[in-house]
This record gives sequence, structure tokens and C-alpha cells, in this order.
Amino acid sequence: MTKLDRRAVLLSLAQGGCALATLGMGCGGEWRQAEVLDLPPDAVCPGAPSPGSAEEGWVEVRLSDHPGLESPGGHAPVRMPEALLDVVLVHARPGCYVALWRICTHGDCAVDWLPREGVMECPCHGSRFALDGAVLQGPARRPLTTFTAVRKGDSVFILRPR
Repeated sequence: MTKLDRRAVLLSLAQGGCALATLGMGCGGEWRQAEVLDLPPDAVCPGAPSPGSAEEGWVEVRLSDHPGLESPGGHAPVRMPEALLDVVLVHARPGCYVALWRICTHGDCAVDWLPREGVMECPCHGSRFALDGAVLQGPARRPLTTFTAVRKGDSVFILRPR
């Protein structure tokens, strides 16, 4: 391929890219800010189940006991020995909560939520976990257990299967 052929091919690709961009948001046109609609405060995460009874394994966490959970980005350790529950509960986005087991799968250390980085971190050996429990950085090899968490009224219910 000669120099001229390469230039023609690159120009055609650039024009095609601009044509594709025109279909989406325009090529050099006017910029429009996307609107993001927040869920109402008592809304549940899309696809979340309705909480059931304590006999089915649902554990109630009152938001009044953990006021940091009211706002997205908030988090709190939740320890309920009577329910065999030791998690970090994270208000991931409006109406959506995630509960992650608090004990690192590498050792026996309590992991901490780092809100600025959006990860769980073990202070003992540095393992890091994603919000879905996946291992991001070892030495841990197994993910953290996650539990279904659903807001209903002034409480978040966590499903702790028995």
C-alpha cells in the first residue's frame, strides 16, 4: 500500500466515524447535557425482590440506627450476632444497597469500605474487593460473600439465608 492509499483509507475511516457519531450525538453539533433521574428515597433497586419474613432469613436494619446509610455513598458496618450477620452495608446509588461480608477471605481481618475508591480493603494484607465482592487485588483468591439488600420504608432488609 502506498502512502497516498493509506492517507485515503484513514480519511475514509475518519469520515465514517463522523457519520456514525452523527447518528449518536452529532459531529460538531450542539452539546446537550444528559438528564439523570434519581429514584425517590423509598424506591428499590430495579429487579430487587420484596423483603420477606424473619423466618425466611430477612434481617431488618433500621436506618435510624445507621444514619450514614440515608444518602448514596453512605456505608455502615452491621453486626447482628443473633442473625449470624457481620456485613458492611453500602448505599451504592439512590435506592440501591449492597451488603458484603465483613471478614476477608484471605485471613480473619475485618475489611473496610473505602468510599472514595469504591472498594473494600483488608487492612492486614491489602486485599481489595469490588462492590460485587469480586477480588480486585490479592492475596485473597475468593470473593467476599454478598447478600441481597432491599430498602422498604425506613429500613433496609438483608437476606441472610439460614
